[in-house]
Amino acid sequence: MSPDALSSSELFGVFMVLISALSYLNSRFWKLSPTIAMLIGGLVIAGAVALSDSLGWPAGGRIRELVQSIPFGTLVFDWLLSFLLFSSAVQIDVKLLFRKRLAVISMTLITTLITMLLLGAGFYGLLHWAGLPITWPLALLFGAIIAPTDPVAVLPILQAAHVPKTTETLIAGESLFNDGVGVVAFTVLVAAALPAAGEVAQNVTALSTTILFLREMLGGLLAGALLGFVAILLIRNVPRDENTRLTISLAMVVGGNALAQWLGISAPVTVAASGLMLSALLQLWRRRAKQSGWLGNLSGDERRQLEDSQTRLSGFWQFIDYLLNAALFTVMAFEVLSLKLNTMLLLLAPVVIGLNLLARALGVWIPVTLLKRREHFPPYTRRVMIWAGLRGGVTLALAFNLPDNPLRGTFLVMSYAVVVFSMLVQGLTLPGLARKLNTAARIADEPGAGPHLT
Repeated sequence: MSPDALSSSELFGVFMVLISALSYLNSRFWKLSPTIAMLIGGLVIAGAVALSDSLGWPAGGRIRELVQSIPFGTLVFDWLLSFLLFSSAVQIDVKLLFRKRLAVISMTLITTLITMLLLGAGFYGLLHWAGLPITWPLALLFGAIIAPTDPVAVLPILQAAHVPKTTETLIAGESLFNDGVGVVAFTVLVAAALPAAGEVAQNVTALSTTILFLREMLGGLLAGALLGFVAILLIRNVPRDENTRLTISLAMVVGGNALAQWLGISAPVTVAASGLMLSALLQLWRRRAKQSGWLGNLSGDERRQLEDSQTRLSGFWQFIDYLLNAALFTVMAFEVLSLKLNTMLLLLAPVVIGLNLLARALGVWIPVTLLKRREHFPPYTRRVMIWAGLRGGVTLALAFNLPDNPLRGTFLVMSYAVVVFSMLVQGLTLPGLARKLNTAARIADEPGAGPHLT
């Protein structure tokens, strides 16, 4: 049966078997981070499909057409992203995140803005040098596409490498919220660079940009906090029913995403904030239950079940995170079949990757340097944060959501190159850098240790 003749249920079955096979091979032989393993496995299979298509085999061409028909941007933003951000949020140390709130806010705003501006300027100069005309708004739009880092991609690597909690929290907190900043910047710059492509007003001003940013970000934070508060009220009324608690958490993601779209606020920020609020309130509820003696009135099994509520919630969402990560990065790998490559773009791609690393380095160095006198950073924090700025599904989804324009193909190829480099090169070498950080952090904690390099 040909690929285009398969029903949706049959395609889903084939896709799940593929994910399971790649997961098994990684667990049994490769021993890589799951996201990286899925990307590599998907790229290998996509390469085989491209080869078969070039040899004139009908199946290769049909699979390529099938991949090109997938609405990747819609798939990520309307379905996968909210689940992945929520699962990342409920696994973060909320207490430490609040303690490091100034650094996280600085990284979310300053680092994202600096990266976007520097990368946009470099991209503008590069394309003009290559004879490809581009406007300033379009160049900044490319910076907005690349600037957001991906908590979905980097968190499993950081956790496996056992980096200090402070560093993990900074990177995770920044990645959770700079997605919202990137999406807002993308929305504004699409209106400025491609006014005929949508319904957004063409006269973009500083005031309208500020209002849009405040509505998207603050509205998302407030709506997310409210959702988390409502959820904990419901969960407290069913302390012994774990299935209902998990169902409520699922409703938070799906309902929160729909609510954000209806209100015109940032869905990523709303869902991330709701996960953080729920995690924080669960911790607070458990501590107050212990202090009040209410737990003492329960049987031993009931008490242990209640005390483990957050652990079980986190475990459930870790599985959701794993499964959807596998789906996202496998589909992402196959999206290489949607790209239209040529010699010029392949030559420009390494330069764009270098520009991205330079912009990220300056974007991290400035706020960390400014905050060093007020905040404690473990040794090598700057280096790890620079190298841990992985790009993933959000970057590609923004690129695929671009309206039609002469440079859309260029944006897709450059974005894909940055994502693949960050995942395969930075992702594979990040554990080694993290081990250096761990060693330096242990030495710095010893009595009499001198000043360390951030």
